[in-house]
Parts: sequence; structure tokens; C-alpha cells
Amino acid sequence: MPAMREFVILFLIILMSFRLAFSSENEDVVSFPSEIDSLINNSQIDSLVSDTLLTETMEYDSLFYSADSIFYSLEKEKIDLIGNASIKYQSSDIKADTITINIAKDQAFTKGNSYLKDGDQTALGNEIYYDLESQWGMIENGASKFDKGYYYGEEIRKIDTKTFDVDKGIFTTCDALHPHFYIGTNKLRLYQNDKIVGKPIIFYVNHFPVFAFPFGTFTVKRGRHTGILVPSPGYNKTYGKHIENIAFYYAYKDYADAIFSFDYFEKTGWELTFFTQYLKRYLYDGDFTVKLHKRTSSPEVSTYDWLMKAQHHHDFGNRTTFDANLEFVSSKQIWEGSSNIDERLSEWIKSSLAYKKPFLGNFLYMNASYKDDFLDETKDLTLPKISYSLPSKPIYELFLKDENFDEDAWWTDFSYSYNFKAAHIGDINDPNAGFKDVIYKVKKDSSGSYINQHNAGVKHSGGLRYSHKLKGWLDVSQSVSANEAWFDRDKNEKKLVRGFDYSTNSGIGFSLYGLRKFPGFYVSAVRHI
Repeated sequence: MPAMREFVILFLIILMSFRLAFSSENEDVVSFPSEIDSLINNSQIDSLVSDTLLTETMEYDSLFYSADSIFYSLEKEKIDLIGNASIKYQSSDIKADTITINIAKDQAFTKGNSYLKDGDQTALGNEIYYDLESQWGMIENGASKFDKGYYYGEEIRKIDTKTFDVDKGIFTTCDALHPHFYIGTNKLRLYQNDKIVGKPIIFYVNHFPVFAFPFGTFTVKRGRHTGILVPSPGYNKTYGKHIENIAFYYAYKDYADAIFSFDYFEKTGWELTFFTQYLKRYLYDGDFTVKLHKRTSSPEVSTYDWLMKAQHHHDFGNRTTFDANLEFVSSKQIWEGSSNIDERLSEWIKSSLAYKKPFLGNFLYMNASYKDDFLDETKDLTLPKISYSLPSKPIYELFLKDENFDEDAWWTDFSYSYNFKAAHIGDINDPNAGFKDVIYKVKKDSSGSYINQHNAGVKHSGGLRYSHKLKGWLDVSQSVSANEAWFDRDKNEKKLVRGFDYSTNSGIGFSLYGLRKFPGFYVSAVRHI
């Protein structure tokens, strides 16, 4: 066996080095039998070096061991490492108070506090048994950490390079020295970077059993992959026994994933959640959440609350974008017990839509917003809101594109501008308002005062301006502007109404600038810009 030959050859070389190091100082410390002198001669050393060392140099370089004290037994072919003992063999590393190496069987045994590192897997225990050739191992009263949690067991066995069996084990994602919650099982098998399988499985909170299942499997894969997530059991006075995040995770290619989760509360009911998020680079991204919560206040009384929340951003190219931020709830009760303090203290929610598109040298904006005030029990709606603003531009740009023309022509001093706004606004004060009330329906009380009011209007304005510099220094300007507004009803609320106004302006001015010096004065110069 390669590992055994390695131990024998390295062992003989170490014996030679120890004899040379200590023979002149204390002949009683280490005494070697005469057979060793006859065993090691120059011809055999040369043979060993040529036949073995040169062909297996890489393997020898990967084996090291050290300790405070080292005892050798040639008859039993054993090496005892006592005090801060350590063995490093290829990708394996063992540390313990005491390590015994059986050269004949290529095995190592530890006693006392022990540490084993095999590849990227580490473990702690009281005793470790390890076969150097097959890399099979066993740990008594062991503990190990992996990517998403920890597992402990009375006996942990390494079956192959990626599989571990645990007897009377526990599995937890709690990083406390004494876990607050964990899953206990008589038989547990860990497939490294894949999954954990156990039977039966019992959920414990503070060492108190909460739920039990005949068997269970949990994923411990790294990265995105479809599978069942690890649930979190618990107990408190408000909820009683509860288990959260009984969830299924679904990964869709590289673009999206989704989580279906269920939380159960012994005293207060249950909650069902669907969450998905998606991303298409340079095009769109967003997420979507839906919750349904059953709240039980007594055996005879139950209520249902729901939540819908979504965010979306879409880039259509050419600086055209669409953004949505939506949130709707049945009542504020949906956030009771939430771990997010901002949600628990929230007094209102707001949703918005926004669309932006380049149009005639500027952007056309289309927006909508909705606000639900829980404190006042009112709602505010703006749907839609459209705006467009065209800054002042020369009139000739409407008729002349790339043609050559005289830039000093009189008609180049004319410019125009235009603005447009349109909006529908709803003010809803009815706590029991329905969909129609929120969107368009007007409602009054018995006194004729508005409970729900909706108003719509359009306003657009345009302007024409002439600006010329006379004689190179005198600024002369003339302008005319007009505004028109349309409203959905007049003050008697009977018909569409229009309003119009216009204005004209004339102006003349010039600019003075220069520097005037005052010799001998306490102000030496004045400059006007």
C-alpha cells in the first residue's frame, strides 16, 4: 500500500536523523537495535531513493506529523504522538491531545479533544478513528459546520468523500453555543453540498419537542437550486408553538426564483406567502409578494388579512422607462407581529406608476399614485397625471432641418414654447369606499357635502417670443403667451367648462460693463459686469 510504504520509508529516515542528533550527547535517550544498522546500508538507501523516493516525491512531501513527545515501536509498527499532536496527510489534517499511528494498517487514532479537517469539511470530537488509505473516518461525540448550519452526533462516520452518517444527531442553523432550536433524529445522513436526510425528525425549541415527522430531507446545496428550505420552529406566549418558513424554493434558469412558504402558529392561526423576484440584465427587474393571513382570536372567531406588494423597473431603450411600486393591504392588522418595526408603525401606504418617453426634444411623463391613510381612514388618488414641457426653441427649426441659411436673418430671432398638463384627482373620505368610489364615483352626504370627490382637468399654454440685439448692444424683446384650462364640470356641476387668458410683454434693455479707476482715492477701482 502506498501509504504504508510512505510511513516505513519516512520512519527510517527520521530514525537516522534522531540517532545522529542525540548519540553524541546522551546515548541513553534513544537506543536503536543493531538490526537497524544492518538494515540500513548505503546500497539499500540508494535503492530506496531511486526506486521509491524519486517516483513518489509528491506523496512524501504531503505527509507531516509533530508533537511534544514522539514514541516509536518498531515491533508493533506504531508511533505515539503525545501533546499538541498533529498529522497532515494530503488534504487531511488531524490535531488532538494524543494521536497513535498504526503503520501496518495505515490508520490513526486520537484521544482527548480532537480536530479533523478533510478537504473543506471540518469536525470536532472526543475521539477520531481515521484510515489514511481509504480516508474513512469516525468521530465520537462529534460536531461539524457546513455552509448553512451545524450538526452534532454521538457518532459521525465518513462513508465516502461526500457522505457522512450521524447517529443520534441534531441539525440546526442557530449559531449559539447551546442552540435555541434544532432538529433531532436517530439517524441522519449528510450529503455534502447537497442535502440532509433524517428519520424520524423532531423539532425542538429550548430542548422542548414541538413537532415531529417520520422523516425529512433538507437541502444544503450552495447557490441557487430548487428544493425545500430549512424551517424554523419556536415557542412564545403570544403564538404558542410555531414553525415558520416551511418553504419550497424554485429557481428558474438565471432570470427568476420563487418561494412558496407556510407559517403555522398554534394560538393565532397561519400565514401563506408567495414571493418571486426576477432580473433580465439591461431590460427589467422586480419582485412580487402575496400574503394571506388567517388570524384566530378565539375558537369561534377568525379573520383573514391579505397583502400584495410589487416592484418593477423596465428599460425599453432610447431612454424610455417604466417603473411601478405597488402595495395594497386589506388592513393594518397584516403587520401585527412583524419583525420589521417600520411596518408595525406604518400609518399609510403608497403606490405609484411612472412612464417616461422622449418626445419632440423633451420627455413626456405619465404618472399615477395612490395613498391609503390608516390613521384618518382616507384615500388619495391621482390617475392619470400627464405632463409635457417644450422649452423655448427657434421657430425655424420646425421648417428647416439641415439646410444652409443666413443665421443673421430677421426671422431667426423668433422662438416658441409649449407646456401641457392633465390630471384626474380623487379625494375619498368614505372608510367603506369600494373600487368605483376610489376610481371615479362622486358621493355626497345628506347635507350635500362631498364624501368622495373626483376632479379632472387639462391645462396647456404656449408662447411666442421675438428677441433682437439692435446695433449690437440694445436688447429688444416682444412676447405673447396664452393659457387655456378645461375642467370636467363648472361650479354648478352641470357641464364641461373652459377658461382662457393671454398676455403680452415688451422690453428693452442694455448691459453695462467695464472698469473705472480712481487714482488717490480709498477705492482704487470699480468693475461692473
